[in-house]
Amino acid sequence: MVKLGPSSTWLGVDWDNKERGKHDGTHNGKQYFETSSLSSGSFVRPKKAVSGISFIMALQERYIPEDAVTGGIEESEMFVVGDGQQTAVEMVGAKSIVQRQSNFGNLKNAALRDMKVNRGDEGATISKCVPNLKELDLSKNLVNSLDEVARIAAQLQNLHVLKISENRFSLPTNPTSLMSSFLNLQELFLNYVTFTWKEVEFCAPMWPNVRKLHICFNNITTVNEFDVTLFQHVDLLNLEGNKISDWNDVLHFGHLPRLEALILNKNALTNVKFDDVDYKGKTSYFPLLKSISLNANSLSSWQSVNELEKLKSLEETRTQRNPFCEQEKMFDTRQIIIAKIGNLKRCNNAVASVNERRGAELDYIKTFGKDWRASGGHQDPEKNKPSVEFETNHPRYRQLTELYGVPEDYELTTKSTTLKSSLIQVNITCQQGNTTKTIQKKLPGTMNIQKLKSLIHKLMKVDIASQVLTYTSTKLKDQEFELNNDMRPLSFFGIENGDTIQVKW
Repeated sequence: MVKLGPSSTWLGVDWDNKERGKHDGTHNGKQYFETSSLSSGSFVRPKKAVSGISFIMALQERYIPEDAVTGGIEESEMFVVGDGQQTAVEMVGAKSIVQRQSNFGNLKNAALRDMKVNRGDEGATISKCVPNLKELDLSKNLVNSLDEVARIAAQLQNLHVLKISENRFSLPTNPTSLMSSFLNLQELFLNYVTFTWKEVEFCAPMWPNVRKLHICFNNITTVNEFDVTLFQHVDLLNLEGNKISDWNDVLHFGHLPRLEALILNKNALTNVKFDDVDYKGKTSYFPLLKSISLNANSLSSWQSVNELEKLKSLEETRTQRNPFCEQEKMFDTRQIIIAKIGNLKRCNNAVASVNERRGAELDYIKTFGKDWRASGGHQDPEKNKPSVEFETNHPRYRQLTELYGVPEDYELTTKSTTLKSSLIQVNITCQQGNTTKTIQKKLPGTMNIQKLKSLIHKLMKVDIASQVLTYTSTKLKDQEFELNNDMRPLSFFGIENGDTIQVKW
């Protein structure tokens, strides 16, 4: 609150949406308050501002209807008119509905987002009102102190999930003293609160047992200091929408002993790099990390994907909307990622099946076969000496050739784009009675499985709906793969000349 004249009192407002403001808190050359930007400040009359309500008031406003006395029944419906007289009646179930709605003792999840909450309640009011509350959303309210949040949480001993995003907090004087208020807290949402990493770490002692920490869209640009003991229980760390550009800052989190999921979408990272091992090794960073999300960064090279292969436990990755994804217009980016990261089970939000992996790895061998040969690769094991540069750029290539075999000379020649040259010769077998019927066919790699089933119906009279198709490879004769997606083409499954498709029903 500021005085702009002898009898003129105003409130200084720093808008979350800076477009609503007009200045930086300055009037006639004097700065009365600080703003987050040069144009996010305004002065408003006190009578136009809402100071806020208490936690219990918000709870009642959100969960008890205004017509609680009647249970939502119109007044005219509370009487029966007969013989010129009105007789009061009670609507069966009306009271029980209201009582059930207002029985906060059973409430486990309270959504008080944007309810103008600015304080808790005196005594043990909250603990008596909502003793079983496990999840609380206080986002976008008027609570401006983490001390006040702690006073509310202290009465919620069963609280596991807390959302306090989109508030503007002053830092507590002694975070450690507030620890007892959050001992059971497991997941915390602290998004859009303008914190730097230094401020996050300063507050961290308040939440000693948090496992899932969301600190998205804040002012985190660097992580110069990092005390791993403050985050030793964290298994999911969400840093989406910050401004981290240096991978070395991210490496600090690589020492977290329980981290399984790391979300770095919409930052400014240009590369991923683990310098503690070469292209053949597994990094000591992020020992338990199963999932990493890097969507919408500035990763410019496929080398970043190669580096992800160094993670010991990685099973899922998201890398969409990065510059390197635009470099391989001729190839399927997803397939290359699957081939480059051997343990990947999900890629860009979709499961990587066994069949898809096999097809991706076979295509990878062929796609980069010429580069392999030019670098010193050879079908003769004694002469097979690809360069370090090639193996650095394709760290799994040697492993894949050991699994499937090195590419033959005919596979490395420039292929014609005519239909004839794109046909795949396969054997289609079907057990009919005591005999096995086999037909050789040349099929286009673009033919999908649904069309293949139609063809088999014509050739072998097996009902389309009953068909179960599998295939065996000439390179992996002891393994059988399912053709389990009717909309995928044969090329998706990595089917090659000489492979055998089995028809079952």
